[in-house]
Amino acid sequence: MRPARLSDMPRIQEIVEQVWAIGADWVLEEEFGRIGDESWDRWLVPKAMSRLWAEISCTLVTEAEGEIVGFISYALDRAREVGSVHFNAVHADYQGHGVGTAQVEKVLQIFRDEGIKYATVGTGLNEGHAPARRVYEKAGFEPVIEYRMYAQKL
Repeated sequence: MRPARLSDMPRIQEIVEQVWAIGADWVLEEEFGRIGDESWDRWLVPKAMSRLWAEISCTLVTEAEGEIVGFISYALDRAREVGSVHFNAVHADYQGHGVGTAQVEKVLQIFRDEGIKYATVGTGLNEGHAPARRVYEKAGFEPVIEYRMYAQKL
């Protein structure tokens, strides 16, 4: 695992496009059809990549055999002593092999090394996010609030 570089961004985007058919944009499309006459990834990928570009200094990538197989991003709020995991994704071919767990453990160690006292992460409650919830609970996170997104077609 190493800090992400700008040259890693195309591969990170490939992983985003591959694994994120589980979030709100995808769910809205499943429920109501295409939004704005575009596929869900047309809306999600620019949002995710914009945030990742902005926090490249707080993004790590995991490599296997010279290829990026996962990434994780985070933020530090030193005033509140809170570290937040933002994005955590693993290429489908490497899921279930401990990559996501290793990424979370690495970020938690960064938090500890930086004197952070609390760690947070958010994830969906749908079935697509079940593997992420297992990773976070395995790493010691406990649920503190549930969130529900509501939508309706007008």
